[in-house]
Amino acid sequence: MTAPLERIEAALAQLGAEHEPPAGWEARVLAAVRTEPARRPWWRIAVPALTLATAAGSAVFVFWPRPFALDVVAESPARVRGEPPGPLRMRGEGVEERAVRDIVHVAVSGGAGRRAVRVYRNETELVMSCPADPACRVTRDGITVDVTLDKVGDYVIVAIASADALPVMPGTYDRDTAAAIKANATRRERKLHAR
Repeated sequence: MTAPLERIEAALAQLGAEHEPPAGWEARVLAAVRTEPARRPWWRIAVPALTLATAAGSAVFVFWPRPFALDVVAESPARVRGEPPGPLRMRGEGVEERAVRDIVHVAVSGGAGRRAVRVYRNETELVMSCPADPACRVTRDGITVDVTLDKVGDYVIVAIASADALPVMPGTYDRDTAAAIKANATRRERKLHAR
């Protein structure tokens, strides 16, 4: 009986064999339905990136603090008497030559936060300190002061701005410069020589 059963089992196993898919059919189907990810054109990525970079740059430009400007204009007493002023002379390294008794109009504007103006003679003597000196005119936009060059010597006009509190400055050019640098304050200088 075993032989007929084996024959029947073999016949049953062959039933529907004609409907069996060929070998390797799964790999061919997967290859046919697989799609490559769609690649976007370069401009669809570049345009938004460029727009974002432009907007960020504009925001930085709009909210960046105004540049710190120091403008020093000299007015000579000769102008007051109606005489023509002498020519402006330079003394190397950007040092302007002035006469003793010239009046220097100092105007400081820009910068972030608080401002101060210091005027030194020969880098050791503090001649003027704004905003503390009553001659200083302090406004929301800046500080202006008139300084008379009353002695022969080298004058340094220093404008300081700080977003935080202004540093404590001892009163000499070197020590005040060190204090401003330590406090990370913005500084601009103008040098004059009175003869």
